[in-house]
Amino acid sequence: MIDFYAALNIPDSCYLGKPIFKKVFYAHTKLNTADKKNFANDIDDIEWRYTLKPSTINIPGYETKDYEYLEVAIIDVLLKDPLRHKKIAQIIQRAIPYPTMIVFKHNTSIALNLALKRINQADQKKIMVETVHDTPWISLDSPSDGEVDFFKSLDSNNFSFNHFYDWYADLVQRVVALNCAQISGNYTMDARTDVDRVEELREIYRLEQQENLLRSSLKKETQFSHKVDLSMQIKKITEQIEKHKARI
Repeated sequence: MIDFYAALNIPDSCYLGKPIFKKVFYAHTKLNTADKKNFANDIDDIEWRYTLKPSTINIPGYETKDYEYLEVAIIDVLLKDPLRHKKIAQIIQRAIPYPTMIVFKHNTSIALNLALKRINQADQKKIMVETVHDTPWISLDSPSDGEVDFFKSLDSNNFSFNHFYDWYADLVQRVVALNCAQISGNYTMDARTDVDRVEELREIYRLEQQENLLRSSLKKETQFSHKVDLSMQIKKITEQIEKHKARI
């Protein structure tokens, strides 16, 4: 079985191991009734696992008018039910102003959530979530070849130590490469094309949603001419998806 934190290889000096109580999020984030219910029913435990800051690891902070990456938080979230983990991730990321990696755990599987954040120029006391990166659920018992390569690339000693923005960007790069590998079958990293790869992934996901809706309509359609039209639309979208896949 893969040991995720052994693969990540964070120095012991960064270990915190501090529980976070759900009421902290209730106090710092506006939650509706459904969100509170999800927190109460879906989450078993939340732990602030690691804090990376200049006093715990030899990496300087990074601060500009747009970004404030003075430390990095790594949060463990043990789930009873994994169905709504992306919604829970949104709430946690909004509540924590630091760049954060959330490690969701359910049975022997994990899913990661990262979010690039920037300072809200309209209210500089607030942080905005800019771009979110999720991994699929990964079985630690039986990872795919691409997932094994992902774990092999995770040693944080190989990340940039220029500052925390670059360190976190290296983590994001690996998640992007993993998401591409889920489609292409090959785990490769190329910093020059990360932005392009993210856009290609988004377009693939959008087209796949469109394709699924059309296939659902096709199953219900009774008129032959409409079936032919839907089939042609599906064929075109499938061809577009394959073109985007070839570019990641």
